This record gives sequence, structure tokens and C-alpha cells, in this order.
Amino acid sequence: MNDDELDSLIRQTQPKPEFPASFQREVWAQIAVAGQQSWAGQWQRWSQMLFLWLARPLPAVATVAVMLTAGISLGSLTAPDRGEAMRTAYFASINPLDAVHTTTQP
Repeated sequence: MNDDELDSLIRQTQPKPEFPASFQREVWAQIAVAGQQSWAGQWQRWSQMLFLWLARPLPAVATVAVMLTAGISLGSLTAPDRGEAMRTAYFASINPLDAVHTTTQP
């Protein structure tokens, strides 16, 4: 059978699908249910997918590395001067020769 005969045969065939009487009602009911999904359900499904993706070794290591880099970067950007002041105050508080530690208490 060549392509022309096949094309002719396909054009002559007129399939008449038979659907149950409630088909259209059921389709619209499924569409309505899908449209009414709660945000909580969608959030739960999204968080489960994210957790499953992050449970793999490569994404987990990459996520930890990115978070550590971001935390260290933001920490150093937000308090560069305060870190020196805190370091000095800490060393003064543990210095046994500091005047605070050598005074007698009444």
C-alpha cells in the first residue's frame, strides 16, 4: 500500500467515539477539583520534592557549601569593626592581669 492509498483510507475513516453521558460532567468536576487545591497541599508537595532532591549527595553538598559561603560573607560584611571590638573585650575579660581581676572585693 503506498502513501496515497493510505491517506485516502485515513480520510474515509470517520471514527465515532462513544462517550458515556456523564463524560463532560466528570471532566469539569475533575477540573474544578484540580483548581481548588489548597496552598498548603501545594506547598507540602513542593517541599517534599525539594527534600527528595536535596537528599541526593551532590545537591546536599552544594547546598551546604553555598549556605556556608553566604553566611560567612554576610557575617563579614555586616560587622567588620564590631568583630575587633568583641575580640578585644573577650581577651580583656579572660586576662588575669587586667585591673578588673586584680582588685580586691569588699
